[in-house]
Amino acid sequence: MVNGVCPFCSDAGFAPPSEPLKKTRRPARKVRLSPETPPESPEIAPQSGFLPLGEATAAYEPPKFDMEAARANPMAELAARELARRRLLPFIRRFRPKYLAGWVHEDICRRLERFLKAVERGESPRLLLMTPPRLGKSEIGSRNFPPWVLGQHPDWEIIAASHTASLTLSFSRYIRDLLRDPAFQVVFPECVLDPASQSTENWNLLSGGGYLAAGVGTGITGRGAHILLLDDLVKDKEAAASQTITDNTWEWYSSTAYTRLAPGGGVLGIMTWWSEADWAGRIQAVMESGEGDKFEVVRYPAINEQGDEFLLTDDSIIEILPGELPPAGARMTRPKGTALHPARYDTEAMLRIKRNLIAAGQQWVWNALYQQNPMPEDGMFFTKDMFRYYGMPPAKSELHVYQAWDFAISTGKESDYTVGVTLGQDHRDNLYVLDVRRFRFSDSLIIVDQLIEYAREWDATLLGFEDGQIWKTMEAQFLKRCDELRFYPSYEVLKPLTDKMVRASPLRGRMQLGKVYFDEKAPWFRDLFAEFTRFPAGKHDDIIDGAAWAVRLTLTRAAPRPKDTTPRIKSWKDRLSDFTGEAGVTHMSA
Repeated sequence: MVNGVCPFCSDAGFAPPSEPLKKTRRPARKVRLSPETPPESPEIAPQSGFLPLGEATAAYEPPKFDMEAARANPMAELAARELARRRLLPFIRRFRPKYLAGWVHEDICRRLERFLKAVERGESPRLLLMTPPRLGKSEIGSRNFPPWVLGQHPDWEIIAASHTASLTLSFSRYIRDLLRDPAFQVVFPECVLDPASQSTENWNLLSGGGYLAAGVGTGITGRGAHILLLDDLVKDKEAAASQTITDNTWEWYSSTAYTRLAPGGGVLGIMTWWSEADWAGRIQAVMESGEGDKFEVVRYPAINEQGDEFLLTDDSIIEILPGELPPAGARMTRPKGTALHPARYDTEAMLRIKRNLIAAGQQWVWNALYQQNPMPEDGMFFTKDMFRYYGMPPAKSELHVYQAWDFAISTGKESDYTVGVTLGQDHRDNLYVLDVRRFRFSDSLIIVDQLIEYAREWDATLLGFEDGQIWKTMEAQFLKRCDELRFYPSYEVLKPLTDKMVRASPLRGRMQLGKVYFDEKAPWFRDLFAEFTRFPAGKHDDIIDGAAWAVRLTLTRAAPRPKDTTPRIKSWKDRLSDFTGEAGVTHMSA
């Protein structure tokens, strides 16, 4: 309010104040269009809420400010401006008047405010927020946090990235239009767009800061980042299941995006945790190794299924099991079995989503997308109750022995393993996991020798090899080596299946019937159990592939015949032997 008059109370809109304020808004430069004007010039200073020529307009909602409410109560408007400068949630509500915030949104805003303060102090903060879809994480973190930050620090640079550039471009368009809005300018008068640089992909501020929108794989050299904002680098479960995509995403983050951080800059991840191999999974794995950045990791499950949920004094969120007492100073956020934000999706709506996903065979989607827990302790595709154990397996003479191999030619610490699994099949069609051989070699000749040695060791009935590029390059070497050793095992080449869960289904079916037995004391069992219970969200599935191939081999032959333990009926020779007293001696022997 200037001289007792609020700009919002005038029909003329924003009239310039008659007396300068302590912080005056720098007027935007007028630009005269001419034939020499660069291609970006049509985007210069359009009215708030309007998109320049050539920009996509689908599914776009511009910022909204309640002008009538501001005119009706000028004093409240001035107070709202000051509150919006200081706190993130009031800033969001200023432009989203109908924004319905719950405790989770208040908690996210509080953590982002603390994250900003840490960047201001040059502490290089790292924050990873994981929430269910459609509950406002991107509205807070990607749409409103960047303009709130730039309003306070117009000399800062922000790089925002997502799985595709189109998503971050939509955020960029909203933020740019918000900065043009007079209702934003009266809150942050120093944050003024540079008229010469206002493209959707990359725009600057007159004070030196700016915003760059990028997709995974985008080149972003030449631009720094006080804040690197990453919103869902993995698109969906198919992308999370692709090793190529997850590897490329991690490589881009490590070698391109991360290197753009300014000294003391912060990394903010707003993610769905799909698997052990995606960005969120690898960040946590690197943390556990003690070698990488230490992120503050916050999970907000759609439903707290284990117990009452509490916010502790150290800002961690935990579930307290029934009968246990919460730590001192803990504050309950919701009782057991309650939806995260009932005002938007109540508990029954969330449970209905859960039931539908499980009925459709999408338990993984519920655990990952909604619970932010793609690897529950009890397992998901393979659960703990499916495991049966043996003390001593049947003798080899009573079994058909099958060996199947899943190949990987590599030696890197993070690479896949070459795995051979040995299964024994008894006459009841029970399967015994007898052994697992697991190694990393880049030399195919060494792998061939391992195959042959392993087959000899177990006197395998039948070998199985996945029909892929690795086997095609090794087959001639394998046959030549068998000739040299005069060892000729039977083998089959198995046609691969691209869907890992379809590939593992026969193995899972046998385990559900209680027909697969494991040696829980074997040195390989720990790795096997971890891989099975994390599937399909785990980083490795080599043992599962080997076991699944071996089960497929068992379907090609009948189970071995049982030993005949019934008493044999005596023949006339046996009765004659009883009569003479000696086998083969008759009355003609004298």
